[in-house]
Amino acid sequence: AVLSGPSGRAELDNDSRDATINGLRVFLGDPVLDARRELCVSRIDFERCLTPLLRPGPALAARPTPRTIVLDPGHGGKDNGTSVNEKSFALDVARRARKLLEAAGLRVVLTRDSDVFIDLGQRAEIANAKRADVFVSIHFNAVPNDARTSGVEVFTFAPRGQHAAEWWSAGRKDDPHLETTEMPVNRHDHGSVVLAQNVQRRFVSELKTFDRGRKIAHWGVLRQLECPGVLVECGFLTSTAEARKIATTDYRQRLAAA
Repeated sequence: AVLSGPSGRAELDNDSRDATINGLRVFLGDPVLDARRELCVSRIDFERCLTPLLRPGPALAARPTPRTIVLDPGHGGKDNGTSVNEKSFALDVARRARKLLEAAGLRVVLTRDSDVFIDLGQRAEIANAKRADVFVSIHFNAVPNDARTSGVEVFTFAPRGQHAAEWWSAGRKDDPHLETTEMPVNRHDHGSVVLAQNVQRRFVSELKTFDRGRKIAHWGVLRQLECPGVLVECGFLTSTAEARKIATTDYRQRLAAA
């Protein structure tokens, strides 16, 4: 089914979570279902995913213009991430983005500004203590023994009652991470989804990177946030072609700008 109007366009497929919203790939929390030849989406997806993308803002109190941005360079210290390069590249991109944002008049806080280990929950605490308006966690991806997979993924925290994207690919087993109550960041689901769409669009359009979609997960770094937050996987360090680009300062500057 294709739904189109002045505020957006949605393309949905029966028995699939993979949708295209406003030209970008979005993974719904639940599959689209065929109910007597009518395609139906879950109420959670309608309220927490589709409405923010197709009708952003209605029925919500107006948010002030963001002033304080917290950038979270993933990993650090004893936690290398996918490799030593991930924690180093994430910090480099965050520092470059900080300069660009500060030049635009924004206040920017880094959860770490050196090669140190910071607990996931503490990163959210830093953002909350600084009264962050927006939180962006910066990471790089990897797939063992795969030199071809590439592209960008943008994650928001899963709404209550929905499985993370990886659960579906794992064969729908028991999910110990499934939340039965709302987490603090879920109060900002609308803003997180809008933020994710904008970051995703910049990466896809300006970097010409493969769109791996906006997905949901139970990332600990996002759970306790008191503001909209996203986690961005900026590319694959296991991809021969993409890793070669990421290793250059020019491309990391472009990542920061996006």
